[in-house]
Amino acid sequence: MKNFKFILIGIASALILMAGPSYASGGGGGGHGKAKEKTSDEPSTYGTKKMSSGAENFLQFYPTAATIFSGHSPAGLMHMEYGLDIKDQRIRERAAKLAPRLRDAYGRILSQYAGSLYTAGEVPDMQYLASRMQGVTDRIIGKGNARFLVSTLMVRDH
Repeated sequence: MKNFKFILIGIASALILMAGPSYASGGGGGGHGKAKEKTSDEPSTYGTKKMSSGAENFLQFYPTAATIFSGHSPAGLMHMEYGLDIKDQRIRERAAKLAPRLRDAYGRILSQYAGSLYTAGEVPDMQYLASRMQGVTDRIIGKGNARFLVSTLMVRDH
């Protein structure tokens, strides 16, 4: 009887693992349900968002969040929305392809700041964050090719 339970658990686990990728790919699990059609409002490739007309020079990234720590326990969340102002179309396309590297670097800086340099309850040091983010941007894309801009920085303290 005990072995029978293990066999059932194993079969159920295998079925869940087999069904997982179909749910993750939007297939709705074995072809059931309606697939979502892609529209022009959906995100573009490489982890950046498509902007409306009038913002052709702005490359907007998905928001980044980091946990605020006080000692060894979480004390809140820091959420940042940002983008790059790039006038040259060729450099903007290159920056869009480098977006995963940029997002990783920006996320690391925000995590380091929120996790150890920021004190819960204080106003975040935007000069520090912006200068560090601009330094990473200059190193990856090239100095003077893009300007790092923060659209929103929110802090949620517990």
